[in-house]
Parts: sequence; C-alpha cells; structure tokens
Amino acid sequence: MTDKEILQKIEQGVKNSGNWEVYHHLTDNLGSPALMLRKTNTNADRLGVNIDVFKGYAYLFLDNGTPAEPGKPFSVQTLTSLNALTELLDIVKPYIKRD
Repeated sequence: MTDKEILQKIEQGVKNSGNWEVYHHLTDNLGSPALMLRKTNTNADRLGVNIDVFKGYAYLFLDNGTPAEPGKPFSVQTLTSLNALTELLDIVKPYIKRD
C-alpha cells in the first residue's frame, strides 16, 4: 500500500469518527503526505494532532505544529479527550510500525 493510500484509509477512519475532523492536508519536508486533525466541535487549533505517513508507516504527533512551527501538545484532561485519543489510536494502529 502506498503512503497516499494509507493516508486515505486514515482519513476515512477520521471522517467516520465522532471525535476528529481533518483540519488541513499537508506535505512534510520530505514530500510525504500528512494530515492535521483537530477535535470536533471546537475551533481551537490547539486541540489538534498531526499524522505523517512515511515509507508505509503512520507517525502520530500529539501536537498541532509543523516542523517549521512547533505547536502545543495535545492534552488529555477530560474523559472526552481520553476517548478521542483512544479512538484515534485505534484508527492509526494498523499503519504503525511494529518494532
């Protein structure tokens, strides 16, 4: 599966989720596809994460920044945020490198 196909599968999982929405499509410094997500029902950019796909694997960054502009880390302070993070981990789990 190509990096782009993996990202499309992840994006479909995000669209089916009740906790996340795609905020921005990105390309990292190496030209790999990436997504910036944020929690649904909020317009606070600080409640976001990034998913980068490189050489067949997904990498989940728990902040809303880019390599050029570091962001604030995603914070789990409520059960709602914990459930959202758990759902996101389930979405990306099939594409994470296994050691």
